[in-house]
Amino acid sequence: MQRYFFNVRDGVSHPDAIGQEFSTLADARAAAVRFAADVMRDEVDALLRGEDWRVELLDQRGGLLFSVIVATVGTAPVA
Repeated sequence: MQRYFFNVRDGVSHPDAIGQEFSTLADARAAAVRFAADVMRDEVDALLRGEDWRVELLDQRGGLLFSVIVATVGTAPVA
């Protein structure tokens, strides 16, 4: 099993100091997507304000393996 880390960047870095173990990189990538979906569900107000962010999947050495980038685009202000 390999340990992978899920860092969040939203203008500020939020490093994952614990990580999670997965048997394959594919499993870790799928978990990163699910984690990003959870953050999107929980942070709707921030997304509606146009705050972009990303989830970065890193290996044990800190190498970037995969990113989920969330950006919102809106042309009209929300009342």
